[in-house]
Amino acid sequence: MSVPILVTGATGRLGQLVTARLLEQSQRVRVFTRRPETARALFGARVEIAPGDFADRDSLHKALAGTRKLFLLSPISERLAEEQIAAAGAAAIEGGSRIVKISGSDWTIDPPGVSISGDAHAAVEWHLRGLNIEHVCIRPNAWMQVALLNTIRQAMTRQVLNARHGTARVAYIDARDIADVAVHQLLAPRVADKPLIITGSEAVSIRDIAGILARVLHRPIGVAETSGSVAPLLGDGFEHRAVAQFGTLIAAGRAATVTRVVPELLGHAPRTVKAFITEHFAADAALAG
Repeated sequence: MSVPILVTGATGRLGQLVTARLLEQSQRVRVFTRRPETARALFGARVEIAPGDFADRDSLHKALAGTRKLFLLSPISERLAEEQIAAAGAAAIEGGSRIVKISGSDWTIDPPGVSISGDAHAAVEWHLRGLNIEHVCIRPNAWMQVALLNTIRQAMTRQVLNARHGTARVAYIDARDIADVAVHQLLAPRVADKPLIITGSEAVSIRDIAGILARVLHRPIGVAETSGSVAPLLGDGFEHRAVAQFGTLIAAGRAATVTRVVPELLGHAPRTVKAFITEHFAADAALAG
């Protein structure tokens, strides 16, 4: 019988994509989750379910026992570094041979000290380098599924688009491309020897996005003029502060860099913002029909 791959974060947006892709390739998958009922509803009997929590070391070791590969993903939180370091350490103790970690965007990690989330991911990356285990860290740029859905909703409800990042361009990446890169690294003979900085194939501004939406909707789409400053978010928790810092860095143009990692690894270009928006409206139209 094949050895299972342990997937953390399997009930989230990206984790679901990674799990589904592994199953499509006839891989044996075990998911580590605080929500076993949700995981069972999503995947049925196709996966093994290991209930537990990063803070529960016993459940971590039980989940990792008998595995060799770990897909490491967890939400933004002030405990991210502590929890992921614990998971990586448990994987090493249980005889793991490979860790594929979803890290922060490159511009949150380098230089240090500009993002509390990036610094947490950097601490995990540093810890991984000290373990005797093969690993790779994937640093995705801004996700389309997170960053663009509110913009699409504004256009659908005939609102003027909020230029919350000013005129800055962003090389958005589709979560499906992130999942494809992660699965590639989980199944490849060897992982990359440095962090994989993955982006879309072009950097677009809010006005570029408005133009795409206007062509899809066949009507003009307005953009609110701003000075390029980022509006503060309500709340002062770790996640709110982390997201506010993301906005500041994006507005400063830090997310505009384009890399060729996706085509070099996968043999095809990453999905475009135009394709993402067009597909979104086509899906809505199909549901409405």
